[in-house]
Amino acid sequence: MNKIRTIIADDEPAARESVRILLSQKSDIEILAICKDGKETAEAITNLRPHLAFLDIQMPCMDGFEVLETIDKDFIPAFVFVTAFDQHAIKAFEKSAVDYLLKPYDDDRFYKCLEKARQVIQAQSVQTQLQRVEDLLTSLQTTLPIAYKKKLISKNNGQITFVPVEIIFSIESEGNFVKLHTQDGIKLANYTFKQLELILDPSQFVRIHKSNIVNINWIETMESYFHGDYIITLKSGIKLKLSRNYKESLDHILNNV
Repeated sequence: MNKIRTIIADDEPAARESVRILLSQKSDIEILAICKDGKETAEAITNLRPHLAFLDIQMPCMDGFEVLETIDKDFIPAFVFVTAFDQHAIKAFEKSAVDYLLKPYDDDRFYKCLEKARQVIQAQSVQTQLQRVEDLLTSLQTTLPIAYKKKLISKNNGQITFVPVEIIFSIESEGNFVKLHTQDGIKLANYTFKQLELILDPSQFVRIHKSNIVNINWIETMESYFHGDYIITLKSGIKLKLSRNYKESLDHILNNV
């Protein structure tokens, strides 16, 4: 096959250099970029379209998982995660064809990891890699300690904006995207409702309709409607319907607002 186009992402200079030196020993590897934070990494993947990314998990701006959530889903490179997570968390990685390097690692472990990545790149379609990334993210949500997102990521014309969850008063489904209704206007974001229900604090964000999630801190009034439905008015003035199919959400709101 042609050379494997590769990027390296780590916020520690020594860690970046270690990976670079090891990769430079292999003639089939072409290093496209060396990134020091999540934002640079997401941009490098989008613009350079590598076959392979060595991705640190704990980085400034965005962590490794947020990079996965941010990049365009029509192109998914093979990922090798570089992590200091403990062995319990590592079980999540083992469920995916995407490999991992547990710091500190030796040269032999690195090259075994690289060989596995070669096999993934040669054998798997982009769609299969996407499914494995999605499976990995789902697995991580049940394996790692829960740490709900404090910011969501919005992309517009190549610009990445970090939206604090406290300024979001509702979220609306919009095809393959969602609309974040915020104090600063509407922001588009590349999430599914399934993902949002995993990464947002359920004590604060509840689904009230197949097309709407609401931040209960922004609810001003509720009024009964027809057949068990309710009309919710937010402090922003927006009115939303709470469907009778989401009675658990009604009970949660009444007990927590």
